[in-house]
Amino acid sequence: MKKLHLKFDFRAIKESFRSKKFKYGGYATLMVAVVVAIAIIINLIVDQIPWELDLTQNQMYSLSEQTNKVLDNLKQDVKIIALYETGEEDKTVLEIIERYQKRSKRISYTVIDPERYPQLLTKYEKGGESLNAGSLIVESGDKFKVIDRYDLVNYTYNEYSGQWYAQSLAVEQRLTGAILYVTAEELPVVYTLVGHGEDSLPYDVRKQLELENYTIEDLNLVTQDSVPEKAHALLVLAPKRDITKEEEERIRKYLENQGRAIFFIQNLNGELPNFESLLKSYGVALQRVLVVEGDPNMHYPGNPLYIIPNMESHSILSPLKSGQMYVFAPHSQSIEVLEMKRRTLTIEPLLVTSDKAWAKTNLEAKTIEKEEQDLEGPFNIAVAITDKIYQDNETKETRVLVVANTNILNSRLVSQVPGNVNFLLNSLNWLRDREESISIRPKSLTTPRLRISAYQQLIFSGIVVVLIPLIVLASGLTVWLRRRHL
Repeated sequence: MKKLHLKFDFRAIKESFRSKKFKYGGYATLMVAVVVAIAIIINLIVDQIPWELDLTQNQMYSLSEQTNKVLDNLKQDVKIIALYETGEEDKTVLEIIERYQKRSKRISYTVIDPERYPQLLTKYEKGGESLNAGSLIVESGDKFKVIDRYDLVNYTYNEYSGQWYAQSLAVEQRLTGAILYVTAEELPVVYTLVGHGEDSLPYDVRKQLELENYTIEDLNLVTQDSVPEKAHALLVLAPKRDITKEEEERIRKYLENQGRAIFFIQNLNGELPNFESLLKSYGVALQRVLVVEGDPNMHYPGNPLYIIPNMESHSILSPLKSGQMYVFAPHSQSIEVLEMKRRTLTIEPLLVTSDKAWAKTNLEAKTIEKEEQDLEGPFNIAVAITDKIYQDNETKETRVLVVANTNILNSRLVSQVPGNVNFLLNSLNWLRDREESISIRPKSLTTPRLRISAYQQLIFSGIVVVLIPLIVLASGLTVWLRRRHL
């Protein structure tokens, strides 16, 4: 066996510590260690700061101002239960729920695996139907509301492909609505007037109202002698025939007792004198005209009768404007604000045409071009009316909203123009003095596409494939040339 002889040259080792290579190498190592230490310290400090920044393009995880108001005013505890199988949690939904919990100490949440612990969910099941994984339960006291997983996303139908696709995330909409539901002392009831050929509410609108905790009931004032006391609002949607004098008196009596009502109405045939009499008592009149928009930026391309009106400053419209939604109002009449009206009335325009619009007074005309007898804009398409009177040592307030268009809630329009159904929801919330409930915008799931020309593609390819590698190569060569003699 050979012996291994190690011979240390302590002098050579000592000299190596004094060499330039050792000095530069040690300096570089020290600098790397300092940088790594600083990075670790910064991460530890930042991790302790309770502050988060939502960098997603559409603020996917951020709560709206309306939700924050609801959470700040909570006076009772609310529990949110998320149903997920272990390992199948939706991190986006849970992240949003955590934001609710961080905002309010009244909110708590837990995750339950419905496959492992079905016995914990039996009290939330209706008709023996088990709850879907991915659903949420919001509970406070003895009230609860189940949000099905499919209601957390808004879907839209593509007529060209024949398929449904996810359009927007509605987690915040549904959660805040459910919190309002379980904490409300009473739920709003909206009565829709029937018996005069009124349009029925489209399925999408009715479902949206139910998700916003509204109860919808029909009201026939021929068979009932008054608007029920529990009514939070009366909805009149596109009547084809006039009300009787008795019905007019019943609606008038309801409104005079701090009632709330919204009218989607048109009278192009001039056969609604009792409705018109009712509206005139609130300072407005429907004009028997057809509005034509002259500004090409405020109507559908190629059709000036398909108006996209301006939205004035009002709490009903602020969320729509901030959400970059528009209201689409094809074939509108206009609303005239009467000079002779009660001093207690405040009339605020909501939807208005441009001053380039004109109104056809001859409804039999064969052209929509402006003629001599036509009226000049701008025109009111919708107005909000407040009637405040001081009586018996208290202020009594009646609210009425009039829309001179019956197409806004057309079933095809509301499924394609989110602004139209949100206009109705916000109007109903304004009628109820529930501005904090006014529309929470869903978060779009549409992925924006980068559109670049062939020339731009060539430029970007040259930068990525040629320029950047050359810069890296030149930097390396420069460092090597400078350090090779060290």
